[in-house]
Amino acid sequence: MSASPPWMIVGLVVPGDGRGRELGFPTANLALDHEDLPDDGIYAAWVRIDDDLLSWAASVSVGMNPTFDGDRERRVEVHLHDADIDLYGRRLCVTLVARLRPTLRFDGVEALIAQTADDVTRCRAVLAAGARIHS
Repeated sequence: MSASPPWMIVGLVVPGDGRGRELGFPTANLALDHEDLPDDGIYAAWVRIDDDLLSWAASVSVGMNPTFDGDRERRVEVHLHDADIDLYGRRLCVTLVARLRPTLRFDGVEALIAQTADDVTRCRAVLAAGARIHS
């Protein structure tokens, strides 16, 4: 595992638990064909859908969801900023450009929502500041 970006993750979007949408931050869950992932945490990222050259700003969670005790597998969950697109079955190419923080356990859903909102704000600032990876 690598402790710092840049890092590229490619995977197909598959159904998840639906928690992200319920919390106000819908996520695309990636089915990966490899286990080589960066360290767990929250990342700012640029995302391409299928072979489209347009990149979307995103917040990405790599790791388990410790706030929900039943989650025991590592996941990659992608929240596209300012987009509500049906991504099921689509291939995402995710370029992680900055690690914002490690994965944390929260005492409740309200604390998780507040932190996620802060994470999205921080991701926007990082990406707007020019933290871009050119392919």
